[in-house]
Amino acid sequence: MRLDRIFIAGTIQGSNRGTDIEDQSYRIAIPAMVARFFPGAECFDPSADVADKLADPTVAALVRSLLSDTPPTLETASLPAQLTELRTIFHDMTREVAKCDLCIAYLPGHTPSMGTAMEMYAAYLSDVPIVTVTDMVANLAVVSVSTWILRDLEVLEEWLAQRSSSKGGIPA
Repeated sequence: MRLDRIFIAGTIQGSNRGTDIEDQSYRIAIPAMVARFFPGAECFDPSADVADKLADPTVAALVRSLLSDTPPTLETASLPAQLTELRTIFHDMTREVAKCDLCIAYLPGHTPSMGTAMEMYAAYLSDVPIVTVTDMVANLAVVSVSTWILRDLEVLEEWLAQRSSSKGGIPA
């Protein structure tokens, strides 16, 4: 199996309300590890477009408005154009995992991430192997779709080093 393109999945909002985001330093650390062991492999990070949109003051205000005045029934087709665009970006970015050779999902601690779960499931449905970096080994969703579950980023680095020294990279 070739390792040309890797999808980097991980928590952006987690269980935060509104547009607050979690620490995103793993989005620098993981591609740096990949580059060290698999030079030339592209790391696709779906977060940039999503984070940019969430940082837009108009979008942030719309999200805050929804949180403060959530209707009893919310028909998503009636969302403002800016939120519809955010949904489209999320869908487009999630579909990108099918074009990758590997998905590395970073889920530190026990912070839930519905977006990461969707990306992992899209990878699973596309037969893209999934390395999940987490200690949530009892989480049914994580265990059901992951090919490998690694405890932390240090173990990921060791895992990548081992695979880089074997011919062909990641076994199918």
